[in-house]
Amino acid sequence: MSDKQNGSGRVSLDDVARLSGVSTATVSRVLNGSTTVKASRREAVEKACEELGYVINRAARTLASRRSMTIGAVVPTLATETFSRPLAAFQQLIHEAGYTLLLANSNFDPETELKEVNKLIEYGIDGLMLVGNTHHPKLWERIVQQDIACVQTFSQDSERPCVGYDSEGAAETLAQHLLGLGHQRFAVIVGTPPSNDRISERLNGTHRALQQYGLTLPDTHLIDNAFTMNDARRAVFRLLDAPQPPTAIICGNDLLAFGAMRAASERYLRIPNDISIVGFNDYEYAEHLEHPLTTMRVDLASIGEHAAHYLLNSLNNLPAPMQTQISTELIVRGSSGSVPRQER
Repeated sequence: MSDKQNGSGRVSLDDVARLSGVSTATVSRVLNGSTTVKASRREAVEKACEELGYVINRAARTLASRRSMTIGAVVPTLATETFSRPLAAFQQLIHEAGYTLLLANSNFDPETELKEVNKLIEYGIDGLMLVGNTHHPKLWERIVQQDIACVQTFSQDSERPCVGYDSEGAAETLAQHLLGLGHQRFAVIVGTPPSNDRISERLNGTHRALQQYGLTLPDTHLIDNAFTMNDARRAVFRLLDAPQPPTAIICGNDLLAFGAMRAASERYLRIPNDISIVGFNDYEYAEHLEHPLTTMRVDLASIGEHAAHYLLNSLNNLPAPMQTQISTELIVRGSSGSVPRQER
């Protein structure tokens, strides 16, 4: 008779094993996410767990294994594909390895990021994924003190584990594409909190490309507080009303580019005949817009996959590369074209 049957309300591993017709060792392997168990036995165990209402006692497991089987991640926002796509890939791989993802949002604020990391550490996470390489001064002190496996994403770092790409080089390539089309009047629309090292590097790359042509980006043409599509839309209205409106607009991501394109359309400007607009990241919808978007493709899913592999290997004392560089690719579509005839 099971504990549940005798009235205690608890279901044991033995109960699940009896109902599913397998050993307790097999039940344990299934619950730990092992891939060595036959599909038929796994299905029998899962059915028995569901029928009996069996819930894993993770507190007891943590005491026995010294692991919580949880991995934390703190990202700046979940509002765009920039972070949701790598998180999906990251979660899939750690889930297959038997881990649960604990997720927090920092809203681009280092203080908030530190608080969320502290909370995750209190929950006993085994590993941690962060975004960027600029954090609160106490963050790494806390991580090292607790001896937690950690990997940074989206940025490069020569001193700590990271999975990132060359933001500066990618931005320079994007600007050079527009310069090659004859554009001389540029605007940049981004959201750049001081903690966002990726955008700061991209601005460096854009400035470097312009300098090669003897050009500069006017302060009035740098919009650094746009986070939503409507922010970008309103920014473009202001730019178009300026004495020298831009003929090319570089946006920090494809969502901002979409807002910029909406504004241009509302002002009856033809894309790319009257104005060129480019984005960054190559979101899924970018190629399906009325004017398919020229953008810098970043393999976002690969960032999450490599980050997961690093943490899983580290937790299992397997070799893991300290730095992994993700490639970027300029995708030229219909939203960028030659400078308007009257500007030549």
